[in-house]
Amino acid sequence: MVKMKIFLAKYEHKHGTDERAFKTRHGAKWQLEQWAEEYVDEWETCNIVRMPADKLVEEWTNITGGNEFLYIDELPLLDHKDFCEKHRKEK
Repeated sequence: MVKMKIFLAKYEHKHGTDERAFKTRHGAKWQLEQWAEEYVDEWETCNIVRMPADKLVEEWTNITGGNEFLYIDELPLLDHKDFCEKHRKEK
């Protein structure tokens, strides 16, 4: 059986955590870049040089003074039937 995965883009901030699930790491990375570009102006100090979106994501925790985090969680995509059977066997 092929084990499928999802890639969960996560944005942790003072109001909570935003999450979006994608079939590919590329899709999740794109989402992180969208969030970074959308919210960078809220954190900009006078001399932050505009940088490419992928660099914004890399530097996000530094840009936000350690207050926000952008990252990807890679998770297995579980089938309910298989999951239940596995847990019955473990009991």
